[in-house]
Amino acid sequence: MTACAPTDRLMQTLTVEAPGAPDAVIQLQLFNIMDEFFRRTNAWRYEQEIEIKENTHEYVLSLPADTTFVRMLGAARNGIPVPPASAVGGGTASIAALGTLIPDLTFPDGDSEFAPSDTDLAAGIFTYAVYQPQYITITGPTDEEARKFPVTAVMALSLGKSCLECDCGEWGLEEWMYDMFFQDWVDGTLGRLLGMASKPWTNTTMAAYHARRFRNAMAFRKQEANRGFAYAAPAWRYPRGGWV
Repeated sequence: MTACAPTDRLMQTLTVEAPGAPDAVIQLQLFNIMDEFFRRTNAWRYEQEIEIKENTHEYVLSLPADTTFVRMLGAARNGIPVPPASAVGGGTASIAALGTLIPDLTFPDGDSEFAPSDTDLAAGIFTYAVYQPQYITITGPTDEEARKFPVTAVMALSLGKSCLECDCGEWGLEEWMYDMFFQDWVDGTLGRLLGMASKPWTNTTMAAYHARRFRNAMAFRKQEANRGFAYAAPAWRYPRGGWV
């Protein structure tokens, strides 16, 4: 195994279940499964406090080593949730609220003659948006009073691609993940390995079995992550959504 291989237990189990598969192939498929798992479930969460700076609205997200940003899950400031910009004035809400542009306010090609900032319905309140990975844009005042309270951002992470290219130890994962998600990652990786065409370890029947178990596990883990790993009876959400 290479220096970048995950824990021995995972590799040994996969080697036994897919005899003949090279370690490099197992590691690649395991990495792909972990990446898919985290992107679908939001199970890897990270919190960062962002100090408001004067005349600054764009901030760099400081992520742990060997990780990549997946999505922003929410933000809060002084214990109060900060709404996303799209829910206040940066998306469809602003389009619906602005009404119809009259010809006098448009150029011949249809573009408006005034700056979009003039119609910002979010002016004066705090909102957040992520227009590109690694950066969060926060709107709102940056005066002395506003700088007293940081914005706490909660985001979902996944593995960084650099883990396959460098000596990065245990792929940047926290130790508890190897125990909690062990069987889920085994099933997902076997679903891919055993489904590879024309290989000595190919077994399409078992590939379908493990792939189904992995999909079911991701559905469960997504609910579990949303509830903070707290036990709770399923709830029915009406009129939309079904079981949550």
